[in-house]
Amino acid sequence: MNTATTISRPTSATDTSVANKTSSMRRIFGVVARPQSYRSIGYLLLGLPLGTIWFTVVVTGAAVGISMLIVALLGIPVLWAMWYVCRAFANIERATANALLDQHLTPAPMASPHRGNVWVRLRSMSRERDRWRELAFLMLRFPAGIATFTLAVTALATPVAIAYAPFSARYGAEHPFGDWSQSTRMEDITSSAWAWFLIPVGAALLIASFHLLNALAGVCGRWAKSSLESSTA
Repeated sequence: MNTATTISRPTSATDTSVANKTSSMRRIFGVVARPQSYRSIGYLLLGLPLGTIWFTVVVTGAAVGISMLIVALLGIPVLWAMWYVCRAFANIERATANALLDQHLTPAPMASPHRGNVWVRLRSMSRERDRWRELAFLMLRFPAGIATFTLAVTALATPVAIAYAPFSARYGAEHPFGDWSQSTRMEDITSSAWAWFLIPVGAALLIASFHLLNALAGVCGRWAKSSLESSTA
């Protein structure tokens, strides 16, 4: 029987260099075509509506519960119910982080292991560290959501506006940049022949924005994991 022998050609330094350059170019420019980039952007944009809902409901519920606690004992079941509301909101945040940021957070159980009357269960649940961590995350989600939403919209809209500026100056309205003091100067700049270079500048800024937003989403994912991961898991 003849044994076929395979002679492998050693990888040269040139081949390695070309492969490294190709990999680097793919990492830099491929970010726009990467599905994870759009999931990250979606998470950053969702910060505003979700944070607004969490903050409004929790603050309103806590205020009603505390005010009714002073007047009557009806505030006790309201505050007890608010712990369940916070747990439900935190589980929604866990599911969102899992789906969009590829985290692996286990949903916390809605049922409380504590037994007794409502007052006893309220006190027992108020001693749980995980619930306070969830509450802190939900409250901070509102200002953080404003910041991430604003940054995401600005980072995406600015490069597009820069790249579209030459077209807007030539084919847009009579005063595409408004009537402020520098609008005429901007029209002159974007109407010149050099203005076409704004298109690759905008494209480069857009790629940089995708990398920036992916990095910011990664920070948000680590924050969600540290805040919502159960200490008893």
